[in-house]
Amino acid sequence: MTNDEMIERLGQAQQRVMSLTVAKRLLEKRLEKVEERAEVLEELIMDVVADCRDGAKGYEIEARIAKVMERFVADD
Repeated sequence: MTNDEMIERLGQAQQRVMSLTVAKRLLEKRLEKVEERAEVLEELIMDVVADCRDGAKGYEIEARIAKVMERFVADD
């Protein structure tokens, strides 16, 4: 393998590493968003259960769920 070929392969490897680094950062951001949404959904479930125990009306529970879903849509 010549020097030029080695330099070419090294350049390709560096580009691949940079590409993977960017992809990793994007995935980390997506994971963070998913974790945040999971926390919000967990809170929603607990609130809905509490509402059911307290005898809340179905439309009140639906409104609570819709409000959370609207936040999710707005975040996208």
